[in-house]
Amino acid sequence: MKVSVVIPVHNGERYLAQAIESVLSQTHRDLELLVVDDGSTDGSPGIAGRFARADSRIRVLSQERRGHVAAANRGLEEARCEWVARLDADDLFLREKIERQLDFMKANPGVRIVGSLGYFINHAGRALGLVGSEGPFNERDCRRLVEANQPVSFIHSSTMVHRETVLLLGGYRTKFLQVEDIDLWNRVAEAHPVLKVPEPLVLYRIHPDSMTMSRQGEQRIQYKWVIECMRARRSGRDEPGFEEFLRMRQGRSWQRKLGEWAEDAGERLYQRAALHYASGNYLKTASFLFLSLAIHPRHVIPRLYMRKIAPALQNAFGERERLRKETTIAEAPRYAPGK
Repeated sequence: MKVSVVIPVHNGERYLAQAIESVLSQTHRDLELLVVDDGSTDGSPGIAGRFARADSRIRVLSQERRGHVAAANRGLEEARCEWVARLDADDLFLREKIERQLDFMKANPGVRIVGSLGYFINHAGRALGLVGSEGPFNERDCRRLVEANQPVSFIHSSTMVHRETVLLLGGYRTKFLQVEDIDLWNRVAEAHPVLKVPEPLVLYRIHPDSMTMSRQGEQRIQYKWVIECMRARRSGRDEPGFEEFLRMRQGRSWQRKLGEWAEDAGERLYQRAALHYASGNYLKTASFLFLSLAIHPRHVIPRLYMRKIAPALQNAFGERERLRKETTIAEAPRYAPGK
């Protein structure tokens, strides 16, 4: 089966070449790669163009700056394959990513989005820990989350989506500018199974310029809005607009406001700890981690367990060597040009 891969990029010259090479080095060779340049003013267009001249599987789509949501939707619209894999320009596929997901789809023929686990990496490609280890891994778990009004979540760069299904639902919605992916996954989940391959297949990069790190406050309030819209849909109500959502929040009790403040502050501090850990500043890592634990331990402890403690236990049984080999970018094989 041929697969489309879409990489939206805006001023991503630092990591773009590595992202492209991780696609071209896939064990599944039957693919096309669309690099959607969203008005970059750095060297990104030149990097994409050089790869395109060397490999006929690559198409470069250029547009004036319209935002990453519009770039992602354009990639979906112009993809030629039934299934479309998404990759952010600063992340990486592991070599068997597409092959393993196609095998998973054969075993789960009703699925319409397939994700996977991943590894956090820093700017230099050093592995930092596991991410995305929660389900759903089977249709029963997916139904349980939807029926309980709980969101499904994926690493964006791990997802492979059924193109027709996503386009029929309108693709990514631009009003959810920073959480358009979460909105899409949950709209699909309300009608079709969306599942994860229970193994890490992508490398998710942490660095100060990523949207997750640079716009935490805005992203957090957008996330709460998209979850409120999800719950409204599943309850048969109209989705609230953003202004209506903000008015609804003003009517919360002080206890709920305090609880949400603690959760938000704990999340922000935990992300700051992760960023310092990625850059090797372990003193600041410890300081921010201690503060996040003190403010919201119920949020931080499960994440620490799933991302650091559980993988450490797996490493004791041979996972460490596999992780070392798969996440050393300098030793990754170069791609062979396609036909």
